[in-house]
Amino acid sequence: MSGNSQDIAPSGLRAEIRYRDDGKYTMYGISLRWQVGENSPDQGIWPPPADWDQGNAPYPRVYEVWLNDELRQTVFLHWSAWNWMQSNSHWVDLGDEEPQGLFHVKIRAKVGDQFTPFTNTVTIGSERICVCKWSVSQPRRRAPRTSGPARVDPRHGTANHPRSRAGAAIRDLDSSRICVEARRMINSGEWAEVVPGAARILADYPWNHAQKYLEFRKFFEEGALASAGNPVFRGLDLAPDDTFGDWPLTELDTSAPTQTFTYDYMAYHWGETWSHRWFITRSDWDPSEGLSWQDLEPTPFLVEVHGSPREEESTSWEFASFPRRTGRAAIVNVWGGHGGPDTPNGENGGKTGEFFLSICDVNLR
Repeated sequence: MSGNSQDIAPSGLRAEIRYRDDGKYTMYGISLRWQVGENSPDQGIWPPPADWDQGNAPYPRVYEVWLNDELRQTVFLHWSAWNWMQSNSHWVDLGDEEPQGLFHVKIRAKVGDQFTPFTNTVTIGSERICVCKWSVSQPRRRAPRTSGPARVDPRHGTANHPRSRAGAAIRDLDSSRICVEARRMINSGEWAEVVPGAARILADYPWNHAQKYLEFRKFFEEGALASAGNPVFRGLDLAPDDTFGDWPLTELDTSAPTQTFTYDYMAYHWGETWSHRWFITRSDWDPSEGLSWQDLEPTPFLVEVHGSPREEESTSWEFASFPRRTGRAAIVNVWGGHGGPDTPNGENGGKTGEFFLSICDVNLR
């Protein structure tokens, strides 16, 4: 099969509204499957698609998800060599409230500098389909390396552009009053990574091994999203005020056709469970009230799945799905997967799961 964009354009889109839960939180979303190359939505767990080529199939790796004729999300799919189901499936977060009304869903892929035609449009919603619990079947696979550092430097980094609060206050020693006060409150040495802490994730695993997803919301206390509820990083929860001023802002031109975001890796993990998810605050967010999960739009505008070590030197994403609006906002990045401490008795696939949090303060113009 050639690499012509028409030959590998996604088609035969299927979509269902589903939910997944860990007993504390329920997350609704749209489960997508599509045809790409020889990989069909009906492909079983064995054998691989005819053109799979040990994971080197010439399928597109960048997709756009459109909901109700609006570009809502850019997706970078870097699948594992052993999991062809990752190359033609995706989950779109919709939030913790059962969705109402209808959704008109379509996708397209980017091949080189060109986009493929859109798939068929699928209409789903409360009037057309029941909400089903999400389940997953995994293909037979070779023994993978589930994670590993790309460099010898310690720790796991933070968002670089837009610059994160941890990057400004801890890594860069920014001299703004709020960063100085945050450093005074923070007891993390030179670590710019923000984590909930091993004790908390051992007590309540973030990785839901049964349903194959990372449930990070339960670690965010009211008004303490920036610290992941970890008192070590409580300085990052400071709200702008007259005493300490505002956090350093990254200017973003929302009229630009694309945005480029970067991440400062000091240690890199890859594997089929690892992903980046980027959220933005709702348009009515008031920075002076602090930052909570409820302040965020529930659907991330940018997602990357880290299935393959071929992408481990990638530190940036160029995309067009950033909201077109102006004003003060915060961008939240959650990077995580099935890593972290070993579980006491080897349960949960042997690991608790872990995630690293970046809060980026921006001015949209």
